[in-house]
Parts: sequence; structure tokens; C-alpha cells
Amino acid sequence: RENQGVSVKLREKGLSFCNWGFWAMQALLRVELGLAIYCGFFWSWLAQFVLSLWMNTLLVVSSHDFTQIIEPDTKDWARFQLLNAHDMVILGNPWIDCFLGAGLVQHRAHHILPYQRSGWANHYSEKFIEAAVKEAGLPWLPPKNLFTEILPDIINRQLLVPMCDPVSRKQTHSSFAAEHLSPSAWLYTLVYIAKGLSGIGSV
Repeated sequence: RENQGVSVKLREKGLSFCNWGFWAMQALLRVELGLAIYCGFFWSWLAQFVLSLWMNTLLVVSSHDFTQIIEPDTKDWARFQLLNAHDMVILGNPWIDCFLGAGLVQHRAHHILPYQRSGWANHYSEKFIEAAVKEAGLPWLPPKNLFTEILPDIINRQLLVPMCDPVSRKQTHSSFAAEHLSPSAWLYTLVYIAKGLSGIGSV
């Protein structure tokens, strides 16, 4: 089974160029961009790229940073994941939602069985997890709606507030406006983009 820290180890050893999956995706994106420019569709390509990137980011944040803590201090790992994670509804059809949510819609299964590496496996596993949960007398809560329950909270807590330091979690700017007018914030963003292009800080 592939270790999730492979990319980090490759970078530490100066072998990031060996991360063929990352570079294959980079090449595909560049070919797609080149074809779009050649065919006169740059602006539509850019619009779908930005929309897809933001939607992807919000999906990941929605599934990991939006939490309803039911039992914060339990030492049982699976119990903690079950009680403090949530599933999502996007359109209402679990198979379509699984595709649109990149496998993160069935989030309790994703956390309890993290090495399945398949959204479809997460979806299939849910019925067994639900049965085990009910047998153990634990709550099996309904999924939360992405558009009406999750995104309003995420936008309010993530997009409309100043940035926090990722380590200390302390606020780094006095307000939303101050952050967006700060030269240091713009420099941080540009450096982060450059690192992403080289494979650092990217998924």
C-alpha cells in the first residue's frame, strides 16, 4: 500500500522529479491550456479552471473543517471519527454525489477506513458501518446539505475572516480588508503558488 508521505520523502531526498503522478497532471493541465489558447478558448478555460479549483478547495474544507463535535475527548479512534465527522449531500443521489464530491461525501467511511483509496468503496462500506454503529448503540446522523448547511458556515468562518497562522492558529491581520491590502500577504500567496508549481504544498 502506498504511503501517504511518499511525496514528502521524495522532496526531502531531492527526488521530487520522481513524483510522476504530479508531473503527469502538470503536463496534462499545460497541454489543455495550450489547446485552449490555440483554439481561442482561453477565457472559458480560465473560468472553468478557477471554478473547479475553488469548488474542489471548498469541498475539502467543507468535509474537514466543518465539524459538529459530539464527543471531543474519546480515546477510541474509530468512535472519535464517527462522532466528529459528517457525511454530505450535494444533489441527493449518493452515486452522483460520490462522483461530485471526489469520494469525500461519505466522510465517516473515509475517516474510519482511510486506506480504501476509492470513493465508491466508501459508499459501499457505509451500510456496514451504519449497521455496526447502530449495533454499538451510537448515533448515525443524517448527512448535511453542502449548499444550505455547510457552505454558509464555511464561507463565514473561512473566507470572510483574516488569515490565521497555520501553526499557532493566531490571527495574522486585524481584518479581512487589512489582509487583502497587505504586501506581505500578497508575497506569501505568490511564494505559495511558486512552491505549488514545483510540487511543494500541492496535493
